[in-house]
Amino acid sequence: MNHPQSYSVAVISDIHGNVAALNAVLEDLRNRPYDSLVVAGDLVLSGPRPAESLDAIRNLGVPTIYGNTDLLVFDEQHSEERLDWVREKLETDGVDYLKGLPIEHRITPPGGRSPEDDLLIVHATPADVNGMLVLQPVPFSQRPVTPEAEARTLLGDAKANLIVAGHLHYASCGVPCGQRYSIIDSVGFPYDGDHRAGYARVWWDGHEWHVENHRLSYDYRKVAEDLMGCGAPFGELSAQRILQARFRPVTQNPEA
Repeated sequence: MNHPQSYSVAVISDIHGNVAALNAVLEDLRNRPYDSLVVAGDLVLSGPRPAESLDAIRNLGVPTIYGNTDLLVFDEQHSEERLDWVREKLETDGVDYLKGLPIEHRITPPGGRSPEDDLLIVHATPADVNGMLVLQPVPFSQRPVTPEAEARTLLGDAKANLIVAGHLHYASCGVPCGQRYSIIDSVGFPYDGDHRAGYARVWWDGHEWHVENHRLSYDYRKVAEDLMGCGAPFGELSAQRILQARFRPVTQNPEA
């Protein structure tokens, strides 16, 4: 039996203003074949270079969705020092770009049927851009796997062959409520103890989608130094997160 030609999608998520990590990922992608590239949200907040990161993403001209921290930046109801710092760097045009992004991106593979063969890309969950759908235990955390009833609410009525998300900053997979689901690594702020930038290549074999996770070394210490010197109100905390690759740093001097 002949199968449709394989189709691949590169998915990057959770850049968080770390343009050095983003550039490392984009350089790697230049040497890997793929048919589509999708950016899955959380583009600018937490890193030292929000404007440069957003410019690089916009210049790609590829489907891009917003994440929960992008929502914080463009939602004027939220007023915090960290958000105001990022907004000032992005200027009105950048904030307006974030405001115009969609919440999901769906791909029907060549020869496939929608929705049963689709790849659905969201930031966190289909029903909640802030939702925490834990498929496997989070490294360095006591957060449990999400119960089935809660998972059902977070999935809503979404249907696809595979749903791909970011948001948790570490790779995992599962089948909550019978739905195949894969969470990919973070480009800019991995939280699994591995400093390397991460992204995924998702490919269709004619029957189902598969996920390949990739990790890339870059000069994360230089980014931490940039965070300490860029004037961001979150600079010290973000620097520790970069240095330890953890959401909750355990010391203020992890390199000692």
